[in-house]
Amino acid sequence: MKNSGYTYDYFLESFHEAKASATTMVSETDDQTLTKKPDKESWSMIEILNHLVQAGNEYLPQIRKALDRNDDKLAKGSGPFTPGIFFRWFIGQVSPENPRKLPTVSSFKPVNNSKLDIEKTLTDFLDLQDAFIHVLKRAKLEGLDLNRIKAKNPIIKIIPMSLTACFGVADAHQRRHFDQMKTLKNSFLSQNH
Repeated sequence: MKNSGYTYDYFLESFHEAKASATTMVSETDDQTLTKKPDKESWSMIEILNHLVQAGNEYLPQIRKALDRNDDKLAKGSGPFTPGIFFRWFIGQVSPENPRKLPTVSSFKPVNNSKLDIEKTLTDFLDLQDAFIHVLKRAKLEGLDLNRIKAKNPIIKIIPMSLTACFGVADAHQRRHFDQMKTLKNSFLSQNH
């Protein structure tokens, strides 16, 4: 489980991989499978992807706001970066290695399956990854310290997060749900044989 020793390049690679995974998943899966729910209470593959968009869109504005200062006021430093102990624990909770089901914050809940457009959901996800990548490229170019620059926490407002924690949570959360989508697709495929 990855929850410490992050680098700019690790995060950049992670968000590029997420783009490739989402594109492959949507292009290699028929619409019926993408929108099929395993049961009434569970999410379809496309709802899971929309959930990642919803969650990422809660973190991204906070990251941008943290960086919206004069460059000379932003802490400089180089990696590797490690979030504080609480956020290392939290990253572990949302990572694919944690088998426990977690409650979903209401603002992170996906749009109802029947209202989702598959191509738009994919485009929104790819745009989100591009935005993360853009911010990270800037941070790398300017040598910004991802540990010392703090953002507002979109879940627990009174506990600020380092940018390391923001990107670490997004990375682990996305990997967790991509594993979930692969498992879901494989279970649907095995039912058809």
